[in-house]
Amino acid sequence: MKYKFIFPVVLLFVAVNLSAQKIGIQAGYVNVSEQTNGSSLVFPELVSGFQVGPVSETELFNNIDIRYGVLYTYLMSTFDGVTGTNNYNGHLVDVPVRIQFAFPIDNALKLFAFAGPNFNFGLAQKTINKTTVFGSEINTTYDRYKADADNDDVYDVNRFDVRFGLGAGAQYRNVQLRVGYDWGMLDLNNTDDISLKRNQLTASLVYQF
Repeated sequence: MKYKFIFPVVLLFVAVNLSAQKIGIQAGYVNVSEQTNGSSLVFPELVSGFQVGPVSETELFNNIDIRYGVLYTYLMSTFDGVTGTNNYNGHLVDVPVRIQFAFPIDNALKLFAFAGPNFNFGLAQKTINKTTVFGSEINTTYDRYKADADNDDVYDVNRFDVRFGLGAGAQYRNVQLRVGYDWGMLDLNNTDDISLKRNQLTASLVYQF
C-alpha cells in the first residue's frame, strides 16, 4: 500500500500516549499561502480547508508541556482556468511538535502560548480542469507531485516540508481554542530558477478526554 510510513507514525503516537497526561481530538480551519517567484495556472497560491486528528500533551515542568499530534489536512479550491474550470484538492499530513507555556487564570481557565516545528508530508495535490469542447466535457488531471517540467528525472515539487510555528490560545476545562501560524522553512521546488515555500494559518478546537 502506498504511504506505508503513516502506519508506523500512528502506532508510535499511540504507544507514546499510553503514558501521556492528556489526549484529545483537534479539528479546525486551515489556510495555506504560497510564496514563490514562479506562477502556476493550475495550482492556487491561496487555498483553504480543514484539519483533524489526535493530539497529546505531556507535562515537562510546571505549566510547560510538550505537545504533538498527527493531523490530516484536506484543502480544496475551485477557480477559473485558462479554459474551463479548475478543481483543486490537496491531501496532507501534519506532525506538529510544540513547546507549550500555560498561564493559569483559575482552576478552570488558562491561557497558553506555543512554538515549535511542524513536519508536513504531501499525500496528493491534484487539479482537474473541466472544459467543454463542441458540447463534450473534457477532463485533464494535473498531479503536482508528478510534474517534471525540465525533464531531469526529478519531480519539480517535494512532498516533505518543515515549518516553524507560533501560536496562542485559551482552555476552559477540557476544551481548547487554538490559533497558530507556520512559516515554511524549505524550498519545495527542485528547479534552479523557481523557489516555493508554503505558510499555514490554523484555527482549531480541541476536546481533551
